[in-house]
Amino acid sequence: MFISILGIIGLQGYWIYSAWEDKEEEFSLAVQQSLQLTADEIQERELSDYITAYEKLIDSLETPDNASFANIFLFLDEDKPNNLLSYYAYGILEEDYQITPYLDPKLGDTITGVTDVKQVKNTTIINKNDVFDRENNIATSIEKIKTIERMNIANQRIRSAFRDYTSNTPIHKRLNAQELDYVLKRQFDSKNISTTYEFGIYDGGLATKIKSNNYTEQQVGFRYTAPIFRDQNGAGRYELVVSFPEKDQYVFSSILGVGGLTLLLTLFIVFVSSTALFQIIRQKKIAEMKTDFINNMSHEFKTPIATINLALDAISNPKTKLASEKIDRYVSMIREENSRMLNQVENVLRISQLERSRNPVKMSNVDLHQILDSAINHIDLILKDKSGVLSKSFTATEKNILGNKSHLTNITINLLDNALKYNDKKPEIKVETLNNDHHLIVKITDNGLGMSPSVQKRIFDKFYRASSGDIHNVKGHGLGLSYVKKIVDLHKGEIKLESKINQGTTFLLSFPLE
Repeated sequence: MFISILGIIGLQGYWIYSAWEDKEEEFSLAVQQSLQLTADEIQERELSDYITAYEKLIDSLETPDNASFANIFLFLDEDKPNNLLSYYAYGILEEDYQITPYLDPKLGDTITGVTDVKQVKNTTIINKNDVFDRENNIATSIEKIKTIERMNIANQRIRSAFRDYTSNTPIHKRLNAQELDYVLKRQFDSKNISTTYEFGIYDGGLATKIKSNNYTEQQVGFRYTAPIFRDQNGAGRYELVVSFPEKDQYVFSSILGVGGLTLLLTLFIVFVSSTALFQIIRQKKIAEMKTDFINNMSHEFKTPIATINLALDAISNPKTKLASEKIDRYVSMIREENSRMLNQVENVLRISQLERSRNPVKMSNVDLHQILDSAINHIDLILKDKSGVLSKSFTATEKNILGNKSHLTNITINLLDNALKYNDKKPEIKVETLNNDHHLIVKITDNGLGMSPSVQKRIFDKFYRASSGDIHNVKGHGLGLSYVKKIVDLHKGEIKLESKINQGTTFLLSFPLE
């Protein structure tokens, strides 16, 4: 399970990383395409402005000073069903205008010569049966069509001339920041790029005046570049630079939805698996504690049963029947062992009843000092047998609480009995009461074996018994302190303990006053 969880986490991490890289690559590609389209659009716009101004200038002029045809092409097409021949003539007419110096309508620079280029189309259709007039040796045409129109200026050498002409023009005369920002924004919007950006144009590595308001040479964020105003060879001196200060956040937000859901599901799987693993370990420990409990119960029952059998065998002996004092002693032994087994069964049944019943105890007004005195009297003989000492300090002025006298007596006896059992020296027990913040506090301190921090964390768990040191030598079922905790909780109280190995233990029981 652990390896599977690690595998899932690793795969999800790799998927998120791959998605991040894919989005970054997609973003970079979209930006580069946008920059290239922006550079092409701005350069085409500049050329278009020149061409428009150029054509207006030519239209305003009169007869050209010189006109000549160049590159004449002839084509023949035969229409056999109709006995027709068609001759197509195509040529280029160049018209030169020798004019006085003229100002460029866009830049204000001087132009000393203008050339116009037109295309001329001539179509002649003749009858195939009467191709030539034998006398005049002239072809008889059925129809003549002649058209003259200006050629597409983009297909002429004037395009190269304009590029050469503008190559030495300052960049601020060819472009402004507002136009560049407008075209960039339009291109980014078409690619669904909606994050902030800053831009600038560099001339041979040096910044120019064309830049956004917040652009600096040490701009934060990844920078993308593209050449702008290229010559006919595709090279250029100017470079368009765009940076995205919030690129990482933008790319991350694009995968946040799916990535977040994937991460959430992965955490859920980890949580469920961890919970299942915790439950498995917990159930295993409970099973071990139940096994110990059954072993302890078997031992607790085996000893009195064996004692009772021996006593019965002794009573059955004919010699014993004649000695009445022996019979009385054996009967007393049987009664004690039987009472011992009944007490063990009652402890188990008491815990079971508390867990299954919704209203397990009946409450009434009780005097806790009286209950403590009763519990102390109950262990008095055992305390004297071990030569122990018990001191009382009942300083609480408000001693009445709402509780169950029987259960409160049992838990007090249980705590005092543990103080005697888990002690390898002369027992010294101190029982105190006091009032604090509308609560009645009971403090029971001993000088016994004490408990380690790990044992203290689990001492109130059902069936739990410490399995190290001298504690394991004391027989029990691991139900006593679990029962104490249950009763204190039912009385809406609180139980705490302070303990150190070989320095004793102190139990603090706090009950709310009426």
